[in-house]
Amino acid sequence: MENLNNKLTNIIEDVFNDLETNNFALLGKPDEPMFESPIIGVAAGDDTYYDFLKEHIGAFHLTPSEAFEKKYDDVPEASQLRVISVIFPQTEATIEMQNKERFFPCDNWYISRGEWEVLMKEFSLKLEKKLEDIGIRSVAIDLLEDIAPMESDDLGMASNWSHRHAAFSAGMGTFGLSDGFISEKGMAVRLTSVIVEADLDITPRGDRGPYDWCLYYRSGICGACIRRCPVRAITEKGHDKIACNNYKESKCAENWPEYIDHSNYSTPCGLCQTKIPCAVKRP
Repeated sequence: MENLNNKLTNIIEDVFNDLETNNFALLGKPDEPMFESPIIGVAAGDDTYYDFLKEHIGAFHLTPSEAFEKKYDDVPEASQLRVISVIFPQTEATIEMQNKERFFPCDNWYISRGEWEVLMKEFSLKLEKKLEDIGIRSVAIDLLEDIAPMESDDLGMASNWSHRHAAFSAGMGTFGLSDGFISEKGMAVRLTSVIVEADLDITPRGDRGPYDWCLYYRSGICGACIRRCPVRAITEKGHDKIACNNYKESKCAENWPEYIDHSNYSTPCGLCQTKIPCAVKRP
């Protein structure tokens, strides 16, 4: 009998391979994918780390049970839920383009970020349908209407669900000095989360600390992301979210490629995610 974790991995790969929106050709560029095949991890629905997030980020941060309740009236015990973290690496071609930039993201980076919500809607809807077909109830976080930015008393800009923290809980990696998530595929990635009611094996996190894969936090060396930031929003003290966001919404927005309609796009930067030791792998 096929292991349920393997079956889930195969389903996610099938959905990914069937995506129509994962292609730069939709924006008039060459026929190439925006993202590479994803990697996944699984966390327990009753992981106490989510209790910590309510304390660390804010009481508004959802637990897996609270998120599941956004879609279903009858919510099982938290121990019966699993949080699937799905990480999508940027392609080698996009990373090579981004490596050459010093002040603004490359065209491919603008597009892959701008089209992310469209791609995630297709991915999430198709994944929920395939899971429903085999009797697994699921909640794709990116389909929930009330997932939104929040203001944390201690951290400032935040959200009521963090895909990065879900990935840490699922044993997928750790955070870096820039606040980015360092996975086995590096930091040049985007993430999503799906909560399922299924008896999946948990991906071990062990005693890994939240910054263990960051060379700067681990041994005081590197700091490449500091040098990559054009506005010094990253320093030895960490990441200034406000300065980072202001740069994206002003200078990066002004530099938007003229041939791309960005009326509904989120403006990226992402320079700190490339041309660094942890861009494409765990350092």
